[in-house]
Amino acid sequence: MKKYTTSITNKKGEQKEISVWLDDETARAIDEANDPAITQFYILDKHQEDLIDRKETRRHTSLDELIEKGHLIEDEDGDPVQYAMRMERILRMRKALSALTDKQFKAVWYVAVEGLNYVETGKLMGIRWETVRQYYKKAEEKIKKYFLKNPL
Repeated sequence: MKKYTTSITNKKGEQKEISVWLDDETARAIDEANDPAITQFYILDKHQEDLIDRKETRRHTSLDELIEKGHLIEDEDGDPVQYAMRMERILRMRKALSALTDKQFKAVWYVAVEGLNYVETGKLMGIRWETVRQYYKKAEEKIKKYFLKNPL
């Protein structure tokens, strides 16, 4: 991981400095390109991704807090026990997914949730399909390991 910093002008016309951490592969490619425009593009793109991730985390955290405080929302069939069990499975999966790197998570998301194949996912992520497969397989291993270490 390597830290990159740039200055931007916000909507109010004020100068603001932003910093992001980029993975080694991206950092190496940026350094090799030696182009300030490309560097700034990657910094801004990663910064935007981080902002979105933080918003998502806040929303999920508030739901988790409600559950931890004992709020039970009835399931569709009205059975709070079934609902609680389903919520426990969801929380466990969230914890397992939180151990993944960003790229592993994206590979799992595109392949398992969006139903894309490795080639399509590679094009979206800007990497080779073989690398997507490696990320996906490593993510599977981490998730399995989590559930083996943390059984019900």
